[in-house]
Amino acid sequence: MHIKWRYHLSLLAVCWIWGLAFIAVKVVLEEASFITVNLVRFFIASLALFPVLLAYQGHRPRLSNLDRARILLAGICAVYGYHLSVNYGETLVPAGTAGLLANTTPIFAAVLAHFFLGEKLGMWRIGGIIFALAGVVVITSYGSGETIAAGRLQGIAFVILAAFSWAVYTVVLRPLTEAHGVIFVTSYSIIVGTLLQLPLLAAGGCRQDLGTLSASSWGWLIFLGLGSTVIGYFLYAAGVRGLGATVAAYYTYLIAPIAMFWGWILLGETINAAILLGAAMIIMGLLAVSRDGYRLEREEKTGERDQLWD
Repeated sequence: MHIKWRYHLSLLAVCWIWGLAFIAVKVVLEEASFITVNLVRFFIASLALFPVLLAYQGHRPRLSNLDRARILLAGICAVYGYHLSVNYGETLVPAGTAGLLANTTPIFAAVLAHFFLGEKLGMWRIGGIIFALAGVVVITSYGSGETIAAGRLQGIAFVILAAFSWAVYTVVLRPLTEAHGVIFVTSYSIIVGTLLQLPLLAAGGCRQDLGTLSASSWGWLIFLGLGSTVIGYFLYAAGVRGLGATVAAYYTYLIAPIAMFWGWILLGETINAAILLGAAMIIMGLLAVSRDGYRLEREEKTGERDQLWD
């Protein structure tokens, strides 16, 4: 029993770490561009993950050309599509709001899995998707308590793009993680994505940012690179291995309210009634998406209908 609790604690720790990551990005953005934040974060993460790949030397999984193409696409989606988009979005919206909207990934993952992996879209999934998207509309329209500004809409759009990109990352890598393990595949894709960022070093301001960052910002960047990206992924992988992907997915829905909590405590961000209502709608919708996915998975494995959800 105590072993199971270890996995639960791992997933709970991940939620607090990943929720705090949105605040870390917001803080460092006060001193550096969103491009610099991404470059430094993943350079630190890759330095830590490279020995992980070396540890597979001699028994490294054989990858086909299609597998390598999947990892390349996943690296682009993770480093550029998700993290770079979130970083830019946080220059325009509060960290708590970004954390909430970025965790709508299961909506897009369910739709992509339906079209590309042949997974069914049951009524609970469809209803959950609609309800969660309605929550996004509530936050977009009324979350600021002011007239909708173009900058806010742009920020929200980039965070939603990030959620979609992470869904693509998840769907693209799913066959590889099942065949070769989460840690190897994740490490490989992150290092590839980091290398693809090198041309961004030529972007204006990066070198200047690196020379002027405060000790506090460097501390947050180390937290993002090692704590959020490396330790966070490994803890999540342990939770998935011990409790299964479905239970782990339920835990990730805690990230949004935790990010809002950190934003309120550390940054003094305002949480109004519209944000709370939208957050509740999104989380309820995501739960419906996951529970229906779990039911459909059971039906496929056992051939029996789950009477609870009839």
